[in-house]
Amino acid sequence: MDTIALIINSNAGNQSLREDLPYIVNRLQHISTNVTLHYTEKPGDGKRIIDEIASDVDLLIAIGGDGTVHECVNALAHQPNRPLFAILPGGTCNDFTRALGISQDHRLAVEQILDLRTRHIDIGSHNGNYFLNFWGIGCITQVSQQIHKGLKKDWGRLAYYLSALQTISDPQRFEISIQTDTFNYQDEVVMMIVGNGSYLGGMTTFFPRSSVVDGLLDVLIIRDLSIDLLWSLLESRIMDQLPTGSDLAYFHCNQLEVQSNPSLLIDCDGEKLHHTPSKIQVHPRYLEMVVGDFTSG
Repeated sequence: MDTIALIINSNAGNQSLREDLPYIVNRLQHISTNVTLHYTEKPGDGKRIIDEIASDVDLLIAIGGDGTVHECVNALAHQPNRPLFAILPGGTCNDFTRALGISQDHRLAVEQILDLRTRHIDIGSHNGNYFLNFWGIGCITQVSQQIHKGLKKDWGRLAYYLSALQTISDPQRFEISIQTDTFNYQDEVVMMIVGNGSYLGGMTTFFPRSSVVDGLLDVLIIRDLSIDLLWSLLESRIMDQLPTGSDLAYFHCNQLEVQSNPSLLIDCDGEKLHHTPSKIQVHPRYLEMVVGDFTSG
């Protein structure tokens, strides 16, 4: 391993991770004598840095939350020669690192990176924008928008669940039209999620059997949100079964087109930058990543 580059969000909220950077760099120097640190201050910095260094780097490590990882993935996906990619968990839920079996303890995660176990991982895209974990509209966007930053900082993952319970009382319904290679779907719903990874909000509630190496996307559509439905989803997680129920639809596909009325804000790996309509597809085994305790596929 000749060159390792760390992309670090200067504004990330994980104080212990930032304080441990000297330890992290020291450990990485056991496999490379050339470890460089690149700090981001604002959106766009990560892409600019990766565009400049990608062709000269063997291993790129993102250190930060959803925004940092999302920007790195979108920059890497466009590179003709993509370096090996790894993530050091630095956000609230760190869902995709969980799907890859990466430890949520950053010191243990560094040891997993040193092992250099890798897999070529599926990634998704919508209208030319890439994502690792999920694409969602409806209640999932409401949940993330309603979380107060102070609550998220103090309560972590619990903030997501508290916000979800609040959203149940006032779900916003919308019309949806979906076209895949094999069928069309139209209905009035409250939420739609297209998943690549199995975790959302730190849990495998929605896609307990999802795989990031099967070349397929998991699609979950919820027609009505209720406590009974949430309990059914939790049961599917506990029993390791696919979610079922009269208020939801679940299927797999490799591409789909989505239209909604009205046009809706999209939550994509925690970033809300675009609106429907969307053309979504999977890119099988597109990105080589470091994995930990990984058993998917």
